[in-house]
Amino acid sequence: MVSDPATEARRAETRLNEWRCKAVNVFATVSAAAFLLAIGLMVAGLAPPRGWPAQSIVVAAYLSFIVCALPHRINHRTRAWVLLTAGYVVALIHLVTIPQGPFGLALPVMLPILAIVILGARAGWAATVVSTLFFLLGPLLQRVPSLVEALTNAPPSEPTPLNVVLYQGIALVALVVGQMILLDRFYDFLMRSLAGLRREARERAAAFGKLEREMLERRRLEREIARVGDEERRRLGQDVHDGVCQQLTGALLRSHALERQLERGEALKPGDLEALSALLEESIDEAHAVAKGLWPLESDPDALAPALRILAKRAQGSGDVRCEFIASGQVRVSDPATARHLYRIAQEALSNAVRHARAGRIVVELSGDDEQLRLRVQDDGVGPPADIPGRGLGLRTMTYRAQMMEGELAVEPAGERGTRVVCRVPRTERPRKAPEGEVDAS
Repeated sequence: MVSDPATEARRAETRLNEWRCKAVNVFATVSAAAFLLAIGLMVAGLAPPRGWPAQSIVVAAYLSFIVCALPHRINHRTRAWVLLTAGYVVALIHLVTIPQGPFGLALPVMLPILAIVILGARAGWAATVVSTLFFLLGPLLQRVPSLVEALTNAPPSEPTPLNVVLYQGIALVALVVGQMILLDRFYDFLMRSLAGLRREARERAAAFGKLEREMLERRRLEREIARVGDEERRRLGQDVHDGVCQQLTGALLRSHALERQLERGEALKPGDLEALSALLEESIDEAHAVAKGLWPLESDPDALAPALRILAKRAQGSGDVRCEFIASGQVRVSDPATARHLYRIAQEALSNAVRHARAGRIVVELSGDDEQLRLRVQDDGVGPPADIPGRGLGLRTMTYRAQMMEGELAVEPAGERGTRVVCRVPRTERPRKAPEGEVDAS
């Protein structure tokens, strides 16, 4: 079953959160390893910032990276916010103690990118607001001599001119906001694409599953149809043995009797030959009936309607039921395979109506137009079984034949009583119109 877009979006968000959890672990571990040398140089007094207050704050921020990198059960979002906070603290210390240092300016540019990747668009914009305030107000802290002296344990240096601070802050804010707009658009595109890809993958999986089930069903139907064909050939062989062969045996015995009669010099009577002729005629009729059962349709495109008419007459003769055949519209079928499938569908539907429906009247109708052929078999019996669409071999075989013609089969109630079997098949050729309203009531 294919999920709706909202469900797919939630699933995509879940997978993304799983990836973010791993990303926090990787980022914290890599940062802890990468900054270890810099922290060592700073503690040894070989690199700024100098002064134990500033160094203590930077070391505490570095320790937060190590804590976030350790295996534990703290939520990845909490750890990500700890990393962002530590990053802003380190950037602020560098901005106050090393006004011209590139690290204190580069870090607030990078942190919104980290926020949108690890925490999402809202966190990214929140970090952008913090970076904006950082760029506009952070340099003013350089003009608080007591703060600089408290952090570095040294007299403050000459502060950066205000015009330079203003220009630099506006430029950095423009850079951060511009990249965040681009990243936000990309993030939205990524989420929608991810949800779409997952939806397409599920649709393809559903389609492949359906195709596999249809292939399995088709192979099973092919095996059952082959089995039914074997049973039909066995039945026809039995009919030939019990019918044609017995009659021919009778004719042969009759011929031997006439031969012995001639050997004895007895004269043949006209009735003797008439009996032999009758046996041979019965054998011919029986053989013709068996041949029609094997191949009920001729190769003529107009053969389907006459064959269905004969089928309806035969159904009426097999039980106490009135069977009518109606042909209307364009019923010419150029494809022999289509005609054969429609005939077998009608044969199965008629057989079910006669044997199971306890019907008093059955109508077989073949109609058509430029677009499709329509076969309808309707009875006034007890109605369709409660498990329609069922799993019986007859219904599955009819459905399989309809699918082979790229058509559709429907079995439905016919009013208060009775069953209606309808098969619709699209045309692949321009048909020739048959006489309207042709009815054969047997």
